[in-house]
Amino acid sequence: MYVCLCHGFTDRQVRAAVTEGAGSTQEVFRHFDSKPRCGKCVSTVRELVDEGKGGCGGGSGGCPCGKRG
Repeated sequence: MYVCLCHGFTDRQVRAAVTEGAGSTQEVFRHFDSKPRCGKCVSTVRELVDEGKGGCGGGSGGCPCGKRG
């Protein structure tokens, strides 16, 4: 699924960027040599980063799925 229509990257590409070391939304965009344009994708990118770190919110206690980092 496309995550960012402005830059044309997908959820698989975002997950791969996280696997390769991107640990934040900003680092994901840097991985693609880009910056957010309209901003509509930022929350989805953040969710994918959190998911890749082992659960929503990385154990912040605000995890809606009940996982803890």
